[in-house]
Amino acid sequence: MTTVSDTRPLRHWLHGAGGPHLVICCVEHRDPGAWSQAVVRPGSAHAVIQLATCAADTLPAVLLELVAGGATGITVALDGCADPDGAESVVARAGLFLSALRRPQTIEGALGLAAERKHGGAWPILGVNEVPMSRRALLGRPDGLVLAELSRHPTERLVAVLRELAGGEVSWTELDGIPTGIPRFTAPGCAGSGACARTCPADALTLTRTVLAEANPDRDAIAQFQLKLAAVRCTDCGQCLQACPESALERSGQCLWSSLLAGEPVTVKGGLTRRCLRCGGGHSGPGKFCAVCAYRTANPFGSTMPPGRPNLEANPSLVGQLSCQ
Repeated sequence: MTTVSDTRPLRHWLHGAGGPHLVICCVEHRDPGAWSQAVVRPGSAHAVIQLATCAADTLPAVLLELVAGGATGITVALDGCADPDGAESVVARAGLFLSALRRPQTIEGALGLAAERKHGGAWPILGVNEVPMSRRALLGRPDGLVLAELSRHPTERLVAVLRELAGGEVSWTELDGIPTGIPRFTAPGCAGSGACARTCPADALTLTRTVLAEANPDRDAIAQFQLKLAAVRCTDCGQCLQACPESALERSGQCLWSSLLAGEPVTVKGGLTRRCLRCGGGHSGPGKFCAVCAYRTANPFGSTMPPGRPNLEANPSLVGQLSCQ
């Protein structure tokens, strides 16, 4: 499970911290204080950040947000991590984005403490939501840093920090060599039922429908529809594919980062459709009702088995067999 941390308190602290190098420790790390005595980057100020979760369960966007906030580099302590391979994967992905954007900062994982120890007091150990506040902040005076609300959608949040890091100076196509994991969809046989949009748990799919002609004795109701995908919200859960009554929706490769950073929803399918008089959904079959409403109208107290399940009405002998299993 991926845990989303709010980095805004840390970013306000970083705003006036003079660009420290951060050491990130998991919540299960037994001794973050040991890292506060190590010299990770000679000549740099340091701070140790202890996460509220395991580094393997955080987002690459969290590390990139700290870089965007002013950290000169990040070292993730893997020695106290319950899942060092998973944490290393998060570190590697965040590092890929920095490299593609040609940023000077580094994000790396470290399996053990640096050999060199510094003398004097330890560097501060901070929690994600436990950071020092300046007197100015305590008096309610803003520090001049305005941070937008963080998105609850992981890819949308990552896109926001990539835009910030790019700063308009680097072509977004520089990122297109990094896999997004976000599918493109095509729907050549889509009839505009809207079942996929209603099913999507991330609200990535939306369907708009405009009635062009109401039904009359000589004509079915006709509507124009547009199915759009906000790819930055898609988690590729597959629920929309299962919900489509025409099995029209299908994956067709991956989206590119340049298209995700552009931010505009893409049209998956548009066209004309018959409008069901009972539910208002679109359908491609004949008549005034979609297939589901036509069945329910003809069989108000009936039911039917899902596709692929045995038909008990046609094979009564299966009832006893199924009840014994």
